[in-house]
Amino acid sequence: MRKLIIIFGQPPDSLAFATGWQAFLHMAEQMPGLRRETVSLIDGVIYGENKPRPFKIHELYFDDRAALDAALASDAGQQAGEWLHQFTGGNFTLLTAPHQEATAKDFKKKPGRARSA
Repeated sequence: MRKLIIIFGQPPDSLAFATGWQAFLHMAEQMPGLRRETVSLIDGVIYGENKPRPFKIHELYFDDRAALDAALASDAGQQAGEWLHQFTGGNFTLLTAPHQEATAKDFKKKPGRARSA
């Protein structure tokens, strides 16, 4: 899987952000190939307090990079991207990454043994 990660900075106006966020969700969820999404509201910083604290992290999951690229190029992806810039004033970071996941049973394997995907 491949994911698109949006890290939002602290908004100057939380109410305006909440309204813009709902509109963004509606647009983003129309992108073709979207398989799953997760949202995390940041409630604390363990390390790096001298840096601006992110406000929210939104992750959108796709089958692969080609599906992610197609979603971003789609009408829904273009509309969501334009609105993202408008309602945040550009106060976000956009990243892509391959997604890998392990469960507790994977943690208990002996060293040197391959993990299942």
